[in-house]
Amino acid sequence: MRKLLSILLIAQTLTMAYGQIDHSLDAEKKKIAAVKKNNSYIGAEMTHQNADTALLLAHEMLQIKIDNWVKSQKKFNGAAKTVAINTQYSTEKITMPRANMYRAFVYVKKTDILPASNVNVSDRLVTQVEKISENENTRAEDANRATVVKRLLDVQNTGQLKVVLNELKKSGKISEFANLSGLKGKNQAEYIMVVFNQEGLVEAVLSEGETRTNLSSATDDQLSNYKGRGAIGIKVIPAK
Repeated sequence: MRKLLSILLIAQTLTMAYGQIDHSLDAEKKKIAAVKKNNSYIGAEMTHQNADTALLLAHEMLQIKIDNWVKSQKKFNGAAKTVAINTQYSTEKITMPRANMYRAFVYVKKTDILPASNVNVSDRLVTQVEKISENENTRAEDANRATVVKRLLDVQNTGQLKVVLNELKKSGKISEFANLSGLKGKNQAEYIMVVFNQEGLVEAVLSEGETRTNLSSATDDQLSNYKGRGAIGIKVIPAK
C-alpha cells in the first residue's frame, strides 16, 4: 500500500511539473504572438536544425530589418550607425516531417533602436552584449553566410548565378547547390533559395527556414509565392 501511495505521489508531482512547463511555453508563445502583431516592435524568425545557428540567423535577419526600418526614419538621418538595446529572443524545438528543428524568434522595441552617437557604453549595455555573445556561441557574424548573401543579392541572372555559385563552392563558402528536383528528399529549409523566371532573371533571394524572408526587402516571403518559376537551393557552410 505504501509503495502504491509513493508511486501515486511521484506521478502527481511529475504531472504538476509538466503542467507548469506547458503553462510557461504557452505564455511564451502568446507573448511572441502579441509582439508579432504589435507595430511597436521589429522581429525576425528563423528555423534550423541547430539551435545556435537558428538564433544566429534570426539575429542577422533582425539587423537587416532594423537597417531597412532606420532608412525610413528621419530621426536617424546622418547617423552612421545605430544600436539596438534590450534585444530579446525565444527559441523552441519543433517537429518537422523529416527532422526536429529549432525555431528562433528575436525582437526589439523600435524605441530601443538609437543612433550610436546618442548611446554611452555602460556596464548594462556591455553585459547585454556579452550575454548575447554567450547565448549565440560567440556572436561574431557568420562570415561565410554574410559573404554568400551579399554575392547572391548582386546576381541578376542565372548566367551570373552559375559563375558565383562555382566560385563560392570552390572557396569553401557553400557545400552544395541544386535545383528543386535535385533537392527532393532533402530538407529544403536548410537552403537559401534563389528564384528566377523563364527568361533567367533573378526575382528573389529567400532565406533558409520553414518561414522564409526575402533577403532583399527583409519581408516575409515564401517559395510558393513564385509559382511557375525555377529555383536554386544553396547550402551555406557555417563559419568555424
